[in-house]
Amino acid sequence: MGIGFELAETFSGSYYMLDAPTRDNALALSLRIDFDGIGRFIRERRADASGTLHAENLAEGAGHGKPVRGSVTMRLFDQKRIPYDLSFEGDDGRTYRLKGQRDFFLHDAIDSLTILPASLYDDAGTEVGRAMLRFDPKTALMPLLRSLRPRVSL
Repeated sequence: MGIGFELAETFSGSYYMLDAPTRDNALALSLRIDFDGIGRFIRERRADASGTLHAENLAEGAGHGKPVRGSVTMRLFDQKRIPYDLSFEGDDGRTYRLKGQRDFFLHDAIDSLTILPASLYDDAGTEVGRAMLRFDPKTALMPLLRSLRPRVSL
């Protein structure tokens, strides 16, 4: 029997493609993060993430966004960072990855935990864009706390 938990978080912001750095595009990310088993989490500090990504002019999915899957690694206490590694299919049928991390700085605790700088990579592993996402604690903190759910599996 395993004991785990899940939570949901949302980010919004913008990104630009490296071949068009003056054109900002909207980006929204909604994730459900699943921690399957406390033992596994303590060993690996990794959680599975799934949700929806909406990237203007890249992954709009007819206005509904595109499914996104990947992992979130909780290295907050030992390395003062939370890396994200997510993949999604663009509207062009190619697979993209969004990789970024939140870095924790005690002197700027709120911003460091609410800002997720990230890069976008194409299916060849080449960086093609950069993103800046934000978690708004005024509007998203209470939904995040309400989404925290313990889970028991056999």
